[in-house]
Amino acid sequence: GKVGETKTVNVRFPDALKNKDLAGKDAIFDVTILSASKRILPEITDEFAAQVRPELTAESLKDELRKAVDTQDAQEYMGARNEALAKALAVIIDVEVPDTLVTNQAREKYAMFMTDMRSSGMADEDIKQLINPDNFSKYKDIEKPDIVRDFKVSMAVDEIARLENIQVPAYQVEEQMQSLKDQATKEGQNTDDMDDEQTRRKVESTLERRMVYDFLAEGAELEVEYVDDNGDFDEDMMEKLAAESLAREEEAEKEAEEEEEGKQPSVVAEAALPAVVEETKETEPAKEVTSKEEDLERTTQVIMDYVNSQAIDDGVVDDDNDE
Repeated sequence: GKVGETKTVNVRFPDALKNKDLAGKDAIFDVTILSASKRILPEITDEFAAQVRPELTAESLKDELRKAVDTQDAQEYMGARNEALAKALAVIIDVEVPDTLVTNQAREKYAMFMTDMRSSGMADEDIKQLINPDNFSKYKDIEKPDIVRDFKVSMAVDEIARLENIQVPAYQVEEQMQSLKDQATKEGQNTDDMDDEQTRRKVESTLERRMVYDFLAEGAELEVEYVDDNGDFDEDMMEKLAAESLAREEEAEKEAEEEEEGKQPSVVAEAALPAVVEETKETEPAKEVTSKEEDLERTTQVIMDYVNSQAIDDGVVDDDNDE
């Protein structure tokens, strides 16, 4: 499409939409192309590299770019990678986990679980009824496999760090500590009550585990399996879009009915018309603008995929694949 052109976009609402009036139904949007651009990548030369940083050459700049891209790609599956490594460690580590440890860990998790329920609005009396030996025993049985697994992984990580002399640099711990304090301050929490020593141990343990996972990943045979997530959608956005679409449809029907009834207005209706028109002039414009702005923002994610998938005419549509 070209700038100034208006395209008709057909969108099908997901079948899983909560609003069953629109779930699985088709919708039509008119999209006007307001602007278009084409990305042009510069040629990487020694002169260009020197502009980025004086000591860089074209080759060293390419190496840094490759490392940056690899690091960014790795972050996308880092959690899954670490989880796979943890499972492998838990399988090969053969250790008897004391029931006392399991019980203590279960108590802490049970307390946190009850705290979350209280925070979600459950009354204290209802929570007290849930806290009894029978419920705790059931909860412990459910959580025991995860507690045992975490204990095995923790032991394995500590032993690998000791054998391979993996140590967390002090500056990384301090940086992470400061980041946690800054985040707490941003959220309005009082950092004076923070137990620095306990927090430091947790931070160091977390960073050490990451370093061990990185060490294991270098020598492990890992296969990345990419999962197609095209079926996922922003449910909240789609619900709002559906609600607004339905509201516009109802408003259009209402206006049509009022127009039909207004063809033969009564004397009373004619007398009241000026007041109604005046009130409409004062209230409707702002509401209409807000609705349009929200509608544009919430539908962008749905319709832009369709627009970008169309054939490029005269090279004016944004193209991120010209690298």
